[in-house]
Amino acid sequence: MKSILIILLVFTLQFSYAQKGPLKITVTNINHLEGNIQVSLYNSKASFIKKGKEYKTMTRAVKSATETFTFNDLPQGEYAVALYHDENSDGKCNTNFLGIPKEGYAFSRNFAPKLAAPKFEDTKFKQEQSSNMVIRMIY
Repeated sequence: MKSILIILLVFTLQFSYAQKGPLKITVTNINHLEGNIQVSLYNSKASFIKKGKEYKTMTRAVKSATETFTFNDLPQGEYAVALYHDENSDGKCNTNFLGIPKEGYAFSRNFAPKLAAPKFEDTKFKQEQSSNMVIRMIY
């Protein structure tokens, strides 16, 4: 009986470990080498592009026209990425009177919104054991 419990425990631990992996995001087409890039990761339709509802977030000072962000130990599942270039380092994505970003922005799957903000379904992707993606900044 003890050996069965040990085997089940080892199997459970291996299964949970195998279910996680890194997500590497390479951001390209960064036009200005100033300010910060904020990358936000969302894991549900209900939280998508809602401030304070991000699953995980990374912010880094811009040093080159291409920046790479890695989220480690990410469980398998569906996610979406939204990011913006905070050129003036004020901590927010500045918009015009219509709500259109005045600073660079981008979404997973390189989704380019036309007349409205994107939906989770437009930008979602499946995270397997590891994923790599390239996202092109829109200005």
